[in-house]
Order: sequence, then structure tokens, then C-alpha cells
Amino acid sequence: MKTIKLKFLTDAGKAFSVSMNYADPALLEEGGAALVQSAMDALIVQQPFGVTLAASDGAEVIDRTVVDVI
Repeated sequence: MKTIKLKFLTDAGKAFSVSMNYADPALLEEGGAALVQSAMDALIVQQPFGVTLAASDGAEVIDRTVVDVI
């Protein structure tokens, strides 16, 4: 499962991140970075969280593999 983690800075200079499961693998292809930046810009405009987002500070796609042992 791939997860996307969007990283922001708040108006207080603190780190704030949002993670979402089932990230589209196309985000790792050409043009994917522009889509992610556009989504982050929209979140900054909308301010949907309990903190004030001041700026985007990066994003990463995390690919996690789980192997059952028993």
C-alpha cells in the first residue's frame, strides 16, 4: 500500500503533516509533483484543519510492505 504524506509549516513555524492511504502510483510519474503541489496549495487556501497552514514543506510517497509471519 502506498501512502502520501503532505508536509506543511504552520503560521507558528511548527511542522504539520497529513497522510492519506492508497496514493495513486501516477503521483511518482511525470506531472505528479505538480498535482501534489496543486493539492497542497488548495489545502492552504481552504484551511480545513485546526491549525493555520502557512506554507508547503514537501511531500513523500511511502510504500509499505507487510508480510504475515504466522
